Amino acid sequence: MKTIPFMLIRLAAYLVFFIGMCIYAFIVISILGAIRPEGFFAVLLVCLFGGGGWYIYRLLREYIAYMIKAAHVAVIGELAVNGNVPEGFGMYQYGVSKVKKYFAASNALFLLDRMMSGAVRQIQRVMGGIGAILGFIPGMKQIVKLLNKFVDIILNYVDECIMAYIFLHEGQNVWKSACDGIVLYFQNWKAILKTGAKILLFLVLFYVVFYLLFRGVFLGLISNGDFATVIIAYIMTLLFITVLKWGVLDSIIMINMLCGYLKVAYGAEPSYDLYGKLEGMSKKFKEMVGKSREAAPGAEVHTA
Repeated sequence: MKTIPFMLIRLAAYLVFFIGMCIYAFIVISILGAIRPEGFFAVLLVCLFGGGGWYIYRLLREYIAYMIKAAHVAVIGELAVNGNVPEGFGMYQYGVSKVKKYFAASNALFLLDRMMSGAVRQIQRVMGGIGAILGFIPGMKQIVKLLNKFVDIILNYVDECIMAYIFLHEGQNVWKSACDGIVLYFQNWKAILKTGAKILLFLVLFYVVFYLLFRGVFLGLISNGDFATVIIAYIMTLLFITVLKWGVLDSIIMINMLCGYLKVAYGAEPSYDLYGKLEGMSKKFKEMVGKSREAAPGAEVHTA
């Protein structure tokens, strides 16, 4: 409840992105409708406008959302560990001041996030491979697929948990904190899975309820009975629900994951046996460990 201002800012940002995406799609469709390209030229234009434009939009959206999220995470971490932000600060002011103070680190973390995601995915693939070996057991493949989808949802919030851990360990360099944070994430897998199970159930209910609610709204606004307009209405419904998830639900899920993670990870010692195992499972994690050893000991986060 205390961090609702960040949820509103995040929702507003995603609604702007959604409107921008709709305007861009309308312009592209209008251009293609006017010139009516055919053959290879048509494929080229679709790839250029669809693929290229979508990539730029996605990169811009991710970066802006990431900076908003960084401020939000800083506040959540402070609340989870210390119960309140320092005196003289409101929630919003504290989050913004933290991002400004650690702007270099926030940008470094944006790049580090990609490496962390790669490392975690490699570890997940190894775990999935172990399940595949047991494929001769009846029903095991279906169980492994279900577990992988479940793990996918949980791993979507690893970067936020690690970011909070980094912000709360200012005396360490970013790479060292990131490696410790990942190890502690897997070290406390039981607590993380319990939180993830509740979140999965909540996600399913959210999509079912809001799909039924907004499907009729978009069908009434867009559809004129034609098959094409019906399909567009369904697509717009799913996109709008996704925007709501990004803007509101993801914040709620993130807060739950962060608080659950920090409760078991903050102040705990990472297992060096697990360090070695994760290095063996992921080349990217091993690379991160190497960078943490190269970094100057005791380097401040904001000098990264």
